[in-house]
Amino acid sequence: MKITGVYAYMHFSVWRNIIFIEVTTDEGITGIGEATVRNKETAVKAAIENHIAPIVVGKSPFDIEYFFETSFIRDAWRNGVVFNSAISGVEMAMWDIIGQKTGQPVYNLLGGKLRTAIPLYANTWFMNAETYEDFACSAVKTVNLGFKAIKWDPLKAVPENATEREKVAGGIECVKAVREAVGQDIELFIELHGSLSYDGALDFVRNVSLFKPGFIEEPMHPDNFTGYRKLAIKSDIPIAAGERYFTRFQHRILNEEGFYSIVQPDVTHSGGILELKKMASAAEAYGLKFAPHNSGSPVGTMASVMVDVNSENFFYQEFSVENFELNKSFFKKGFEYKDGKIMLNDSNPGLGLIPDWDIIRRENYWHIQTF
Repeated sequence: MKITGVYAYMHFSVWRNIIFIEVTTDEGITGIGEATVRNKETAVKAAIENHIAPIVVGKSPFDIEYFFETSFIRDAWRNGVVFNSAISGVEMAMWDIIGQKTGQPVYNLLGGKLRTAIPLYANTWFMNAETYEDFACSAVKTVNLGFKAIKWDPLKAVPENATEREKVAGGIECVKAVREAVGQDIELFIELHGSLSYDGALDFVRNVSLFKPGFIEEPMHPDNFTGYRKLAIKSDIPIAAGERYFTRFQHRILNEEGFYSIVQPDVTHSGGILELKKMASAAEAYGLKFAPHNSGSPVGTMASVMVDVNSENFFYQEFSVENFELNKSFFKKGFEYKDGKIMLNDSNPGLGLIPDWDIIRRENYWHIQTF
């Protein structure tokens, strides 16, 4: 079997463009991948079609390690989110082809199952929320969909021009409002998008602990190693991060330093499914929980699930609620959801999705101006 073509298609969804990838073969099997990067879509599409495609066309989709070696390891200008995402999306599609060819879900090719359902935490449920009350009401609606865990950035309820002290105080009030609305049995995960200084992060951590969040994600910029080193010692709440570290080599540093309790690599940026599996295994060796970041479509979600299912240290899978609509719009057969979990089905080969290629090939994207 040989790869005959690699194509990228952009589609707008709610707040950014999704990049679907199609990889075709001479046996008529087609694989799907995803390489979504907000505000860098056209660059990723160009990288896929102009740089990645020439590497893989004519090669076997089974040669995953060879593909990563030639596209990443040997490349002098590696580690960037654009090229890494292009690699990741094509690699996912190659695994999808392998699964279809062998008649197996990808997770069976990576070690089988440790679990039959994948617990999710909901994200992007608050897109129109502005006030504390808005966030609280949206949180209740999300919990009513069956989710047992939700994540959001409470600082979004605070004016952008607020001081750091005001942001911390307002963020705490937002967490309080959501906790009171959903009760004590729902896991609350807090995302701060790296927006605080060390002092602000420490202040936030100390004051939010009353509401028992399950973790705090990226309280400071991910490159603030000094701050994370100190915060890890003083925080009684687990610190999570990893979406902006794109390689297992970068994650090695995090694992060794002990900055975080929960690692969050993103399969659409980290090199793909096999690299994600390597990162999960490396984190396990350091006693760290594995909770993949995922703001993508059902493709990125299911690519993550292939690793979640056989990783001993798996904790939760991030899930964008917009995926319910995407599941219906772009797939003849999508993921199976029940009570806040993705259910596994051994009869679904590859990534377990059947794309509607007629729709996917008709691009419908938002022209984003970046500056």
